[in-house]
Amino acid sequence: MAKPWMEIGRYGSVGFELVLTILIPAAIGHWLDGRYWHDSGYGVGVGFVVGVAVGFRNLVRTANGMQRDIERAEANDPEATKWTVDESWTHPDVPAHESTNAPIDPKDDKHGKNGPPS
Repeated sequence: MAKPWMEIGRYGSVGFELVLTILIPAAIGHWLDGRYWHDSGYGVGVGFVVGVAVGFRNLVRTANGMQRDIERAEANDPEATKWTVDESWTHPDVPAHESTNAPIDPKDDKHGKNGPPS
């Protein structure tokens, strides 16, 4: 993953491409309706269906390419696939009644029976 900005540009425009591949054939169908078919609406419908089919085909191809890029990057850098957990977020001083289902001592209940005051 030497150039992450290229991947952002390549995969960041997927939604834009999907919208355009639907709108452009629908707009061409609208123009054909007005020009040749006296505003029947069939051109828009056919253009929309063709645009959806082409758009989702491109979406699946882009997703497959993204998966190949991820697998290639993981193969080139085996250390990148190791997941590590940052243990600093854990709280070792949590009271026992909050971490288990043990009954709460009423003397320790600072907020009353119904939880914190509203």
